[in-house]
Amino acid sequence: MDALLFRTRITALWLAVALATTASFVFYLFIPGALEELLAGEMEGETLTEALGFLIATFGIIPLVLAGVALFVSDRANRYVNLVAGLAFGLFGVFAVVTHTLDGGFNVHVLMAALAGAGAFLIAGLSLAALRTPTS
Repeated sequence: MDALLFRTRITALWLAVALATTASFVFYLFIPGALEELLAGEMEGETLTEALGFLIATFGIIPLVLAGVALFVSDRANRYVNLVAGLAFGLFGVFAVVTHTLDGGFNVHVLMAALAGAGAFLIAGLSLAALRTPTS
């Protein structure tokens, strides 16, 4: 695969993952009782602190940073970074889907997390395929 084509695809996928992750957090607010819970200072049973707010923001910012990294880092390092980050974000999506499904709630919030995880696994798969392809 051409290096520019690979970078473009990976960047577009990271932007899609960022959008799905952000949408997951926004759609969480539409779960019945979630807004009241947030106003009471809790989120999914956890006390709402600055650290939790920064964690949520970080999950939205990391894919955006990785989209930029995909454009500016050298080819081989780019593929390793995207492989590791894609696997990590994909596992986050699996964790979100499994924990919410076991709690008995599958809604759009969980679907967006699943899409973000699937996109991240796709990034990891494309990176692995690009690493296995011999270069001339």
